[in-house]
Amino acid sequence: MNGSAQRQTASWLHFVYGGPADRHDLAEAYHEASKVSASQIGRQMEGARRLAATPDLQLSSIRAAKRYGTDRFPLPAPASLDPRLGDVITRRRSNREFGSEPIPADVLAALLHAGYGVTGKFESERNRPVLRLRSVPSGGALYPLELYVAASRVAELEPGLYHFDPLSAGLEVLRLGVTADELAPLSTYPEVTSSCAVLILIAAIFGRTRFKYGLRGYRFALLEAGHVAQNIVLAATALDLAAVPLGAFHDRRTDVFLGLDGVNESTLYTIALGRNPT
Repeated sequence: MNGSAQRQTASWLHFVYGGPADRHDLAEAYHEASKVSASQIGRQMEGARRLAATPDLQLSSIRAAKRYGTDRFPLPAPASLDPRLGDVITRRRSNREFGSEPIPADVLAALLHAGYGVTGKFESERNRPVLRLRSVPSGGALYPLELYVAASRVAELEPGLYHFDPLSAGLEVLRLGVTADELAPLSTYPEVTSSCAVLILIAAIFGRTRFKYGLRGYRFALLEAGHVAQNIVLAATALDLAAVPLGAFHDRRTDVFLGLDGVNESTLYTIALGRNPT
């Protein structure tokens, strides 16, 4: 056995903490506090008891869609996603360069529908309101996420900031005239956010899931954002678009850009998309 084969692996704790483990590490404390165990399940699930006993809360929980009441752009029928899933998974790659041509409105509709669109319904046997199901799994079907669209080059759509309403398959106009100079500072990759045709921003209203699942509800929101992002980038691959998920964004700047308070609702993930460069 040569010397390199005998070499020990890295001491990961040293590289994670840069020294001895921090006794007051907030990430570790949260992870421990949000675990499900026999001793903690009662505390974590107190909201589930309240939900079962409160009809008004049940009704509110199935209407998980923010409404701004602004002018609305009705999205066209989503473009078809024809390629086989296995081929799309194999071809998916992050691309940080974009062509200058706009993307069609039905292509944007397909991305949003794949990410968080309504794909079915559930009618209970107890005469409760119909629950409209989305394209991704959601803890308790509470759907805590909201999708925002910063559109720079979309055919038929004026450049601006929009909010996606999945229940009506439309975009609410939040602000028109958004420029590349506004998008660039949102990320540590300004050349990406300023050059993409569309920047989709995924935010969470944490109370939608935490009221039922307590501290673990925050974990569920993070997991759900990952489901949405993966659906969007796979749909982008099927539509021959360039796409890259960006976790490297400036939280406070991005929340201010979207008009979010950063506490009750905050940005979790962003995805830059556009035509493939020629």
